[in-house]
Amino acid sequence: MLHLFPLQVRIENTNLCNAFCTICPREKLTRRRGTMGVDLYKNIMRQLKEGGTKELHLQGYGEPFMDNTIIEKIRLAKEAGIPYTFMVTNASFLDESVSLEILNSGLDKLKISFYGLNREEYEGVHRGLSFEEVKANVERLLKLKKKLGKKTPVISLKYIGSLHKFLVFALRWGSRARVSYARLHNYGYGRRFNRARVGRKDRTCPIVERPIMQVLWDGLVVPCCYDFDGRVVLGDLSKESVRDVWNGERYRGFREMHRKREYEKIPVCFNCDKLR
Repeated sequence: MLHLFPLQVRIENTNLCNAFCTICPREKLTRRRGTMGVDLYKNIMRQLKEGGTKELHLQGYGEPFMDNTIIEKIRLAKEAGIPYTFMVTNASFLDESVSLEILNSGLDKLKISFYGLNREEYEGVHRGLSFEEVKANVERLLKLKKKLGKKTPVISLKYIGSLHKFLVFALRWGSRARVSYARLHNYGYGRRFNRARVGRKDRTCPIVERPIMQVLWDGLVVPCCYDFDGRVVLGDLSKESVRDVWNGERYRGFREMHRKREYEKIPVCFNCDKLR
């Protein structure tokens, strides 16, 4: 079913980051670095409210809390009537003040990337961050949420690594927060952890098949978050409306190539390990 407006929108509020995680190909990022201005963001929120968007993911190829307007942006989304708001963070900025702002912002879910059971494992992945500092931030956030009796945001800790280590991770954190597990992925063309199934003609994309729009910090629209360097531009929300981009020629042509399984015409998709 083709929706005339995206029901889920993912906005990269910033692509700046304070870490250099080994799983993330930041060294291959060539596009401009920056943060979405509040005026552009407000314009998008107005359109999402009018169009009936149900879900907003407010992060992208960066650490969202490097944006000093991020709490304002969460509140603006809730004021626009977005039913569900979601964010992923490395939790390095979550001091007591920021944690209290998050708990009072209206955010529905906060997922924390925490890939390690100890300092050696964690800092071997999250280069530039401190295991003890981030662990203390997470524990304080959980305590504050319990103390204040807040139901939201739902806090989830995500682990990437071996499955048997995740079981230990789940036992350590599972009584205080939700936990989730994920396998390493290639970030499209950024890493080579997995072999793309390029020999299969019947592959489909779980994102293109759903009414999801991915917006970069400068307003450019790309197919998904795995196109981290913005190679396939489908529109520009600093110049076009959400509806016009979603129903525009470039987006329609992109969907048609996916419908026909002509992935070789889109190298970003053809080599993606998420295409199954």
